[in-house]
Amino acid sequence: MGVGAQRGSPRAATAVRVTSSPARWRNHAGSSESFTRKSRGAPRAAPAARAPPAKRAAKWPPDDNDLPGAPPAPAGGGFADDGNFKRGRFSPVSIVVGLLLALGAAGAIWFGVKQDSQKMTVDAISKEKKNIFVLPKKDQLPLWRKWAASNAEPSLQQEALMQLAWAGDPEGVTHATTALSLQDHRVKGVAAQVLAYYGSPKADGAKPALLEALKVADESDRPQLVWALVELKEPAAFKDAMDQYRKGFLSKVERLGGGIAFDPEKLAGLVPLDELAKLASDESASVRQLVATVLSRNAEPKWTSTLITLVKDKDVEVAREAANGLGRIGDETARAPLLEALTNADKENRQRFLEALRDGIGGEGLVLALDSVKSDPEETTWFQTKQIMEMLRELADPRAADPLVKWIEAKKPPLHWQGEAGTRLAEIGDIRGAKYIGERMLADPLKLYKLEKFWEADEGGHLSRTDLPRVVGARMLADLAVIHADKAAELKAAAESPVILWLKDRPQPHANGLRFLATIRSEKILKDMRDWAFPTDPLPKEGQLPPFPAAFETAQSALRYIGRMKDEPSFPRLLEQFKRKKDPKMDITQDGLQGAGLAMLGMALRAVAYGSAQGLAEWGDPRAVEPLTKLIEDETWHEEARQAACEALAWCADDKTMVEVAKKAKDFASKKEPRKQLIGACYASALALRPVPGAAGELVPLLTADVEPGVRMAIARAIGIGGFDEAAQGQLFEKLKDVEVRNAAALSLILGGTSDTAARTVAMYADFDKGALDDLKDHYYRAFGYWSDEDFKRGNLYRYVANAEAITRVKVADAPQEWARQRLQAQFDNLKYDNGPHSETRVVLRYRLYQAAKSGDGEQKKGAIDTLKFMKEKGALMALRHEPGDTGALAKRAFHELMNPKATVAEDLSALAPAKAGGADVQ
Repeated sequence: MGVGAQRGSPRAATAVRVTSSPARWRNHAGSSESFTRKSRGAPRAAPAARAPPAKRAAKWPPDDNDLPGAPPAPAGGGFADDGNFKRGRFSPVSIVVGLLLALGAAGAIWFGVKQDSQKMTVDAISKEKKNIFVLPKKDQLPLWRKWAASNAEPSLQQEALMQLAWAGDPEGVTHATTALSLQDHRVKGVAAQVLAYYGSPKADGAKPALLEALKVADESDRPQLVWALVELKEPAAFKDAMDQYRKGFLSKVERLGGGIAFDPEKLAGLVPLDELAKLASDESASVRQLVATVLSRNAEPKWTSTLITLVKDKDVEVAREAANGLGRIGDETARAPLLEALTNADKENRQRFLEALRDGIGGEGLVLALDSVKSDPEETTWFQTKQIMEMLRELADPRAADPLVKWIEAKKPPLHWQGEAGTRLAEIGDIRGAKYIGERMLADPLKLYKLEKFWEADEGGHLSRTDLPRVVGARMLADLAVIHADKAAELKAAAESPVILWLKDRPQPHANGLRFLATIRSEKILKDMRDWAFPTDPLPKEGQLPPFPAAFETAQSALRYIGRMKDEPSFPRLLEQFKRKKDPKMDITQDGLQGAGLAMLGMALRAVAYGSAQGLAEWGDPRAVEPLTKLIEDETWHEEARQAACEALAWCADDKTMVEVAKKAKDFASKKEPRKQLIGACYASALALRPVPGAAGELVPLLTADVEPGVRMAIARAIGIGGFDEAAQGQLFEKLKDVEVRNAAALSLILGGTSDTAARTVAMYADFDKGALDDLKDHYYRAFGYWSDEDFKRGNLYRYVANAEAITRVKVADAPQEWARQRLQAQFDNLKYDNGPHSETRVVLRYRLYQAAKSGDGEQKKGAIDTLKFMKEKGALMALRHEPGDTGALAKRAFHELMNPKATVAEDLSALAPAKAGGADVQ
C-alpha cells in the first residue's frame, strides 16, 4: 500500500479452587514458572489420594439438601420397667422422657426458625455489598472491618477479608488471623488466601494460627493453609507442603483474585538446595520436575551432572525444565546435551522445549536454540528458524540483544534472516538492528526469493511477490529513530541511503520510510519530500470520476512528515493548503460530497488540509493557531480535516490559548445547531490531548440532555483525561442520577478519577438497568483513540491501568466487573502502528516503560511494571526480575501473575474494533 493508506449468576466470593486431578505443574506455554499436567498417560500422583472438593464461598440460600435436618420424631414406642420391649405399652417414665424430647425438639425448631429468620437473603447480601462499594474508600474500610469480624454471614465475611487485603488495610491481617479459628472451612480458606496476599513480613504474626488451623483442616482448606505458610517462609510447613504437592493439590491453589498461586521457588526455599537436589531420582515425575525447575533457576556448574540426567528423563516435562538450567550454565559440557535434546525432539516436543527455554531463560535461550536448527533439508531449516524468530518477536526480551548480535556476526545467516534478526533487535529498541535492516532494505524480493521454494512465504503471501519485510523494517527504523532521537547520525549511516532507494523504487513512497527519514531529518530526502508534499498536479475538476489522483494520496503523508522535519521554507506552504478551496460556499463536508459531483475534488482538498494539519501538529508552532482555528470553525470543510486541525491545535497552542479553547468548546457545545455542537466536540478533543488545569469546571455543566450524545462523550473524554477537582467530581456524581447524561459523567469519573472513584462509579450501576452498563462499556472502549507521548509523560496510562484493575474488584449483582481490564487490554493491542502525530507505537511505549521501571521513582516503577504486566509484555518483565531492589521484586511478582492469569471468559469485541486498511502492514 502507498502512503495514502494511513489510519486516521451472581456468585459468592470464591475461595481457593482445588481441582481433583493429580499433580503436575501447569505449564503456561511451557513455562518453568508454573506446572503442567500430563495430557496423556497414567497420572503420577498417588492413586489413593482423593482430591479435595472444589473450595467455594458460602452459598446463599443453601440447596435443599444443605439445610440442617429436623430433629427425629419421637419413637412410636419405648422400653418397659423390666427392660423388656413390649409393643403397645408405655411406662410413665417413657411418657415423661417422650414429652421432654418433644419439647426439646420444638424448642430446637423454634430456635432454628428464629435464627434462620435473622439470616440475610441473597438480595440483601448483594445490596449490602453494593452499598459499601459505592462509598469512598475511607468510609468503606470500617464497614468491611465490621463484616470481617463477624461470622454471621460467611459470604460477606469472605468478601470483607478480600476487600481489606486489596485495600492494604493492616487490620485485614488481624481479622484473617482470627477467622482461622472459626469452624467454617470456607472462611478459613479465604483467610489463608488473604494472609498469603499480605505475605511476609506483614502477615508473619499469623504463622502460629495457621499451624493450629492446619491441625484440624480438611481437604477443602488444607492446601490454602499450607500455601499461606509457604508464602510466609515457614520451614515447619515443608513436610505438609510436599505431601500436598505430591497429591496434586498444592499446585492448584489460587491466589487472591484468581490465578494459580503456586511458585516452585517459594516451596523449594523452605529447605537447602542440596537437600532438594537429592530428590532428583524420586519416583514421582512431579517431584523430579520440581527439582529440575529449581536447579535451573539456580543454575551453577555444580548442578551440571544432575541436570544432564534430568534432561534425559523419560518424562519430557522434566527434561524441558532441566534444559533451562543447561542453557543458563552455558559451558560446552552443558550445551551439548541440551542441543542434542532439541535436535532429536520431534516437532511437537521441539515446540515444547523451545517454550520451556523461552519461559525459563528468555530470549537468550531462544537464540541459543538457533544452533539446533537442522541444516538439511532446506525447508526444514527455514521453518525451524522462522519458528524461533517468531517466538523472539512475541517475547521481546531486551536480554536477547547481545546474543542475537553475536549469532549474526558468527553465523553470517542469509540476508532474509539477517533482516529478521535486525528487526528483532529494533523491536526491543536496540539501535544495532538498524545496520542489519538497512542492508536488507537494498534487496529486491524478486532476486532474494524463488517462487518454487514454497516455504519462502509469510502472512502476506510468497515473499517474492510481497515487500512485507522491508515495509516492517522501515517501520522498525522509524521507531528506533523516535527512541534514539539523539543518535540520528548513527541511524543515517546505517539506513538512510537504503531507505531512500527503496522509496524511489516504489510506485508511491511508503509512509514508514517517510516517517523514518523525517525523524532523522534527512537532508538527502528533503527536496523529494517537498515535491511529494506540494505536487504541481492540478486539483481534480468538479465531476471528475475515479481513480483518485495518486499525487494527492502521497501528499497527505508527505505534508505530515515535512512538518516533522520542521523545514522552515515549507511552513507557509503548509498554511496555504487551507486556502485551496477557492469557493467559500462550496460544501465539502461528508454530506456535501454525496451526489454533488464533488467527490474527487472534495477528497483531494480534504487530503491536503488533513495532511497539513498533521504536519503542523508534528511541528508544534504557535504561528499555526489562527489558521487552524479558522479551518475548525469553517462549517463547509470536511469534518476529518477539521478534526485533524483540532488535534494540531493541542500541539501548537500554549496554556493561555488552551484556556480560550476550553471557552470555545463550552460556547459551541452549548448551542442548539448540530454543526455548532460538532465544533464544540472538536475543541473538546483538543483539550483531551492537552488538558488545561481547571477546564473541567467549565466543561462539566455541558453534560446535559440537550447536547448531542456524541458531543457529550467527546466532552466527557476531555474531562476525564484532563482530570478534575473535588467540586467537579461532586457534580459528576450528581449527574449519574440523570439517565440521559449518566454514562457521559461515568466515563469522566472512570477515566479521570482515582481508583477508588472509578470503582465506586461502576458499583453504582447495580441500581441501573443492564443496558446502561453495557452502553458504558462500549463508550469506555471507544474513549481510547490513541495514546500520545504526553499520556506516557503525565502518567495517564498508569491511571487507566490502575482504574481498570480496581473495577475488576467491584461486584455488580455479585458479578466481578472484568470488562474494563479486557477492553483496555484490547486497546493496548491496537498500538502496533503509528496512529498520528505524537502517537505511541507498542515498540516505543514498551521501551519507555522498561526504562521507567529501571530508573524511575517509586511510583513510576510500580506504574510502569503494572502497565507492562497489563500489556502482557513477558520479555520485559523477565528482564526486570533481575534488577536490584524494588524493581526486581515488583517485576517478579508481576511476571508470576502474568504467567498464571485468572481464568475469565473473553469478551467478543470484534464489533467495536476499527476496520483495518488493506494490506498486511499498511504502516
